[in-house]
This record gives sequence, C-alpha cells and structure tokens, in this order.
Amino acid sequence: MDNHIVIAGGGPIGLAFALAAARLRDVKVTLIERQTLALAQPSGHSPAFAGVKFDHRAYALSPGSKKLLESLGVWQRLTSSRIEPVHAMQVFADAAARDQPRPELDFAAGQPLAFIVEHSKLVEALIAEVREHGERISVLDDTTIQGVKFANEFARQPQGNKIDLSSGKTIDAALLIATDGANSPLRALAGIAAETNDYDSDGVVANFNVEHHHGGIARQWFGEHAVLAYLPMPDQQISMVWSVSKARADALGQLEDSAFAKAVETAGEHALGALTLSSERARFPLKRVVAERWVQQGFALMGDAAHAIHPLAGQGANLGFADVRTMAEVLRSRSILSGIGDLALLRQYERARREDALVMGGVTDHLRSLFLSDSLMAARLRRGGLNTVNRLSAVKSLMMSHAMK
Repeated sequence: MDNHIVIAGGGPIGLAFALAAARLRDVKVTLIERQTLALAQPSGHSPAFAGVKFDHRAYALSPGSKKLLESLGVWQRLTSSRIEPVHAMQVFADAAARDQPRPELDFAAGQPLAFIVEHSKLVEALIAEVREHGERISVLDDTTIQGVKFANEFARQPQGNKIDLSSGKTIDAALLIATDGANSPLRALAGIAAETNDYDSDGVVANFNVEHHHGGIARQWFGEHAVLAYLPMPDQQISMVWSVSKARADALGQLEDSAFAKAVETAGEHALGALTLSSERARFPLKRVVAERWVQQGFALMGDAAHAIHPLAGQGANLGFADVRTMAEVLRSRSILSGIGDLALLRQYERARREDALVMGGVTDHLRSLFLSDSLMAARLRRGGLNTVNRLSAVKSLMMSHAMK
C-alpha cells in the first residue's frame, strides 16, 4: 500500500501514534519494537508494604493528553482507582533568612491540573487497544531496524523508505516515524544531529506510603543542587522524583530502605509526615536533547527523539502526546494531491510543534539554573520571583493553561 506508515518504537508515544494513524483514511500501519510487546508489569523485587502496589514510574498527564487518550479508546481501559488527579501544585524555594517563611508558589484550578498515571498501566492499556486494531496495525516486536535507505525528495519519482529488519526482511514505508527515545538510533541513521545538554545529574524515583494525606497536591522543592518532587497517588501514596548529582545518587543508592526514606522525608521538610518505601528504587540520567531538524522527506521524529527535557516541569510525556495529536491532524487534513510522506506536509507538523517544545525546554533549563544556582542574585530572584508570580493571578493562569494543554 502506498500510504504505509512505519513507527519505530513501542513506548507510549509510538503506541499512541499507531492508534491515531490507524484512524486515518487509506493508511496501513506497522509498529516495530525491539522488545516483546506484552502487557507491562512493574519488575524487580519491592519491599513489603501495606496497600496497593503502584509502578514507581509515573506520568503527570495533562488534560490535553487525557483527551487524546480518550479519543483513542485508551483512557477508558485504565482503572480509575489507580489514577490520582492533581488539584493543586506547590513550589518551594529557599528562605531569605532563618526567621522568614519559605517562599511558596501555589497553583490551583477548577479542574485537575494533571492526572498521575502509572507507566505500566498506561502501556498495558495502549497495547490492549493496539491489539484490538490488528486488522489496521501490524506489530513486529522482538525486531530491530538494521538499516534504512531513506526517501529522496530530489528524485524524479520520489520513492518511500526501504527498511531492513533484523528478521532479514525489507519493508517499504511512505512515512517512517521515529519514536525510539532520546538516543534515537533512527535519528542517527538519518544523519540528523542533536544538541545534547548533559545535566551531570540523575533522577532517582520511588514510591512511598505517607503518614499524612497529600490532599491531591503535587509538591516540589528546590534545594541545594537538587530538585525534589512529590506526585500524589491513590491509596495515600506518592511518587517521588529526586534530581540530584550523580555522586549524590550513588550515595542514596547505598542507603538501606529506611535510611533512604528518611533522607527523602527530610528533603521534603516532613510535609507529609513519615514516609515508608512502597516500591523498588530506580535512577536514570538527566539530559536535554534537541534535534537539529525533525523532518525530512518521508521521515519524522516524535517525542524524546525530537526533544527530551528535564523532568522538573513534568511535561516530557505531554509534549510527546501533543506531537501525536498534531501529526495526526496534519495527516488527516492533507489534500488528495499530497503524499503522506511529502516534506511540505511534514514541515507543517514541525512548524506547529517545534516552538512549543523549544520554549518548554528553554524555560525548564532556565528554571533549573535559577533554582540550583548558589549566587546571591539568583537567590533573590527566585524568592522575589515566586512571591511576585504568586500575587499575579493572570501570570499563574497563563502558566497553568500552558501546562494543561
């Protein structure tokens, strides 16, 4: 079929776009994933604890992402009791002096700011929906792409991409989509450069039972060379993300569970009382990646392959789902004279999404620099900035509306 879309990468963004693409007219979709595409479950040993076991990997999905997943039939597959709405957010910075209260920024809205959803449950729902569309979506899991002869926009009769698979087969694609992560092998094969800003820090993640209920509030602390976030979860639990130096992450990794919980409790200023570890721990390197370009004839980057940002804003997955929504809209509205891999068409997607991703990545970088700087000027700016923004309802509304897309 001429309108064959091949998606490389079976994570949430790739799975979501496979579902969105399958709804387009006269399109065949193939999803390639290097691992077995099976229902995901949290892996590894977790300490004994009371209550429901939640995946330590979680997303703060915006209302816009929720709406997309609803339109794809995915949200309806999620168990509502495992989803926690975020009704408010509090951001804390350092105090001007010991006898002064710590500056705090409060966000609240009539509707939830976000919804905390486990990675494993989201992937399960996406896979289940993909399996329901077997007649429109071919799944090639346990498969890798060994090489690609990319489409040439300057050929007299432009051809699609020829993709060599690890199985020994070669398939053709009018449009090849890379959703294969920040270190995208396909991006490299296409010769697309990417600017990488290594933060020289790691994200440490884990879940905790909390003594005092979180109240549906997400909390974030900017401390000395670290950013700590508490995301509310059901069953009086939180999902914790702690961005620290690699040396600090090493030290935390050496702590026993109880000592680790105490360290997190102290860093969070005992806001929720005593914490008890309720999941395994994990860590991942932090960096920002910005692809030099997102599209070429018959090829496009999506999600972290195009733009990976620091997790302090909690917007990485939402940016990827916005890519899915925009690309689907661009392809759906194409004229009958436009090929599905035409560069002019794909540039519409790039123009619509690139600025938003760059702005969010830039804002995140500047916030990280501002809050982690040791300088006296930075300290004054962050104290004054939080107090000023907290008084300006219009500014807070603008910030919230952008984050809720």
